[in-house]
Amino acid sequence: MMIDNNYDREQYYGLARQSIAQRLIFITIFIMLIITLFNIALPLTQKIIIEDYLQGKVYNDGRSLPYTEEDKKVIHTTNYYNQWAIDVFIGTTGEARYWFDPIISLAMPIILFSFIFTLIISSVLPINIGLIRRKIEREIINQLDKIHYSNYGYYSDERNKDTETKILNADERELHTMAAKWKINKEEIMYLASAIKWRNYSIFYKIIHTFDSLKFYLRFYFTESYGNTMLGFVYIGAAVLIIIIGMRGLKFIPSTQPSLIFFALGLEFSVLIAYAVTVIFSKNDSDSDSELIARESKDSELKNSKEIENLLLAFLKKPNK
Repeated sequence: MMIDNNYDREQYYGLARQSIAQRLIFITIFIMLIITLFNIALPLTQKIIIEDYLQGKVYNDGRSLPYTEEDKKVIHTTNYYNQWAIDVFIGTTGEARYWFDPIISLAMPIILFSFIFTLIISSVLPINIGLIRRKIEREIINQLDKIHYSNYGYYSDERNKDTETKILNADERELHTMAAKWKINKEEIMYLASAIKWRNYSIFYKIIHTFDSLKFYLRFYFTESYGNTMLGFVYIGAAVLIIIIGMRGLKFIPSTQPSLIFFALGLEFSVLIAYAVTVIFSKNDSDSDSELIARESKDSELKNSKEIENLLLAFLKKPNK
């Protein structure tokens, strides 16, 4: 792999300042992906799920159809994006017509996957336009600063460079030794090493190993800052699902219009997936604290034993009167 060390270090200390252009580019990519995925999902839903799996027939070409086969008085007009008439169990006694709004039904899963793809794309864009790339770079510097400050008591650009070089060139055994020396969790230094390699290697390496950088960002920033927020969204999704299912049970939502049910299920699915990711990559504080406590306890024991040894030596060397 080719290593790219041509970066302006001073630029990285201003990484907390996100430009309007970066945010606009992120939002633009996000919206374009939503539109693209919708245009991919709609024909796939029609063909694979409804026509092939359910053996149904879809009407979404703008024609006007009765609401049900029994009630010919109420007429609805079909539409490709928000009004599908779906006939299932055709030719049987259970034949029925459902009205399906694909935009509402598929909104939340498509928004979720669009956001994931936007994160990936934004993380490999150049730092001046990539919002997530800038955030990852910022967190790398923050972690190097923390390591240096905890060991030396002050910040130093040169020390950070030396620490970064050591981590970049170290193998797994050496990384474990560094973790013990710097009093940090072994797993965390592995995440940091992967992120440093991702930053310093070529664009092809960045694309292939994008997940390494995102894992680092999730662990050291997102899960700490937004873990409780994601848990709150899970409860909100559950509340929405309970309300909509309750309304369906009270028949305020007709069985022939299941779009709101699909929306509520998609919402809860999306927030649960997002929360699961924050749990997977969050720090295990108990493990980290126990390691530090054990290490500090061991250091304290060694210090005390050394002091006892010095006292004994002083007593033995003391001349008798």
